[in-house]
Amino acid sequence: MKKEEALKIIVDCAKVYRDNLANRHLLFVFQDGSVVKNIEIVCLPRNYMHLTGVALVDRSLKSADFYDLCIRGELKCSSFELNKDGTTRVKLQVLNQAMNIHKTAKMIGDYSYTKSMLVTEKIAGTVTACLGFIRERGKRNSYVPNTVLREDIRNVVDKPPKKVLAIFRKSKDEAIYRECTYLAKGVLLELIQTDILKSKVDFELVN
Repeated sequence: MKKEEALKIIVDCAKVYRDNLANRHLLFVFQDGSVVKNIEIVCLPRNYMHLTGVALVDRSLKSADFYDLCIRGELKCSSFELNKDGTTRVKLQVLNQAMNIHKTAKMIGDYSYTKSMLVTEKIAGTVTACLGFIRERGKRNSYVPNTVLREDIRNVVDKPPKKVLAIFRKSKDEAIYRECTYLAKGVLLELIQTDILKSKVDFELVN
């Protein structure tokens, strides 16, 4: 992959990340046996660079600076390096899909540690593209995105993946979820209203 091609994908997807995920929380609701469980993700501007698989040439800059350069249209080919192992190309091929994870994730599970160079904990996605998450520093039950995978999720999670029932989204400043961005076919919101979810989601105002 040429740097010019990578640059276009990175900048275009940064705008999709801004519109869909940046400074927002996602709440994945999934079925684990007979129990309805959930996991919360927060997507910050500084997380975006890690999803692209590139590194900044200027080591004094931070990952949040990389995102700002993308949004301002000031990122240049000379600003970043592609991974020599080819993982950048693989990530960029499905990066746009991953930026729509709030609408497309059908399954979720614990990472199986099948790839020696990959460090992540949870994975959500489909049979073609996935987003990986690690625990947010200092928080037990909140995660941040840290990688993109061009993989069938069934091949990279421990045990069969869990079915995603619904995905909710809110801005970082909102106290409670009021937007449902994905609802699995045949699933009714009233059937997943556990006490835990009722404390996080305003089901009466969900749109």
